Amino acid sequence: MLDVIVDALEDLRSSISQRIHDSNCEILSKINAVEIGVREALFKQHVLLRQSLQDACRVLERQGVSQEMQINDLKKGMLAPVATIFQDLMAIKKGQREQDAKITAFDTQIAAIRNEQLDFQAKIAADILSLSTQIGNIADYIRSGDAKKGEIGSSSRRPPPVRVERRPLPTPSNQGESSSGHGRVLSVEEAAEMVREADIQADRREREREREIRLRRRGH
Repeated sequence: MLDVIVDALEDLRSSISQRIHDSNCEILSKINAVEIGVREALFKQHVLLRQSLQDACRVLERQGVSQEMQINDLKKGMLAPVATIFQDLMAIKKGQREQDAKITAFDTQIAAIRNEQLDFQAKIAADILSLSTQIGNIADYIRSGDAKKGEIGSSSRRPPPVRVERRPLPTPSNQGESSSGHGRVLSVEEAAEMVREADIQADRREREREREIRLRRRGH
């Protein structure tokens, strides 16, 4: 289940990264288009301004100093749109920098979540290992108790004791290797079932011994 969550987070991260990459490419394409448009507009305005200045110079030569004010007003009117375009371009670049900062923060959050998942998996593996060891100890205790009771009871043939193979449960990273290697690793459910079966057999043997004792007493 944890591996599925991690894979889902990785898929989510890949999807978001792809969308961010596509968005960045689209923004860069728009910026390039704006820059090309600005250059073309500047070139046209430069040509127009040069032509206008030349015309103004001719007019100035004919009409005198009074036309100089009109030339200055013409320059201001042409430079105002260019300033607006540059302001828009700077705003687009600022938005791109903010988006890059958000991407960096998101990558940091993804890395932190992944580290928490790994720590959680390690903790679960340690808890399962401890639980498996405790179940194995319980099974050993039950077998030792059955052996002591068998020495006191009758010498009739008894069912063989339940053998519980006590091995540490595999961590999530090596489950495939453990299941395909030599021997079978005991799971928590199997160990609990074996312990219950051992208790049932111990009770059955105890009832059989008590029955044999009663029969012997009747025979005497």
